[in-house]
Amino acid sequence: MSQGKFILLLLVAGSLGIWGCAQGAGNGANAERIRALESKTARLEEDFKASVAARDQLRKKVASLDEERIQLSQQVEQLQLVVKERDSLKQQLAVRTSERDTVQNQFNSLCKGLKTLLGQAESQPSAGGPPLTCTAQPQTAGKS
Repeated sequence: MSQGKFILLLLVAGSLGIWGCAQGAGNGANAERIRALESKTARLEEDFKASVAARDQLRKKVASLDEERIQLSQQVEQLQLVVKERDSLKQQLAVRTSERDTVQNQFNSLCKGLKTLLGQAESQPSAGGPPLTCTAQPQTAGKS
């Protein structure tokens, strides 16, 4: 055998060996790894879709909660106005009540004074004389 044929035979044998090794167990492992990666990718895509759907739902919920918060803040402002009005009315009621009590006390003292005068008038015997009269002189404006 010549040296050229020997080298050619070695190259063919080496090529077949490399090709055989590439077709052997390494190819099955790669196929299994590819399947595992594909299934993992599919799961990740499903998880991503679920996350997007959950995000969209949460955004809608946040929007509705913002609207509710705005409505509640408006209601709080209205309640604050009502409370201020109520406090004002309470103060007015207290003033009016004290005025009423003052007038009631004046009326009661007037009634007692009248009863006292009536009692004094009834207790004095009538003398049969001329009735008592009072003469009042008219006051002119500006003079006291």
